[in-house]
Amino acid sequence: MTAASRLEGQGPLRALVESVLAPLVARDGGALRWVRRVDDVVEVSMGGACLGCPAQRDTIDTVLLPALRRLDPTVAAVRVVARA
Repeated sequence: MTAASRLEGQGPLRALVESVLAPLVARDGGALRWVRRVDDVVEVSMGGACLGCPAQRDTIDTVLLPALRRLDPTVAAVRVVARA
């Protein structure tokens, strides 16, 4: 995948995070924000009720990653890089 095609692919992934996944996380008092995509890793920030939540990794592995992979199967991981 070229750098240009990776940048083009960020639009739909970002839209999914901002319009679907962030509101889903917010229903439980959390905050989720798109940061960027670096190669095959999507970076997000999490805050609110997600801070210190023992289920944060489960949310990433069972909700965020599968949803992102449905849209783009090349996504290998979701990494929390900052707090929202």
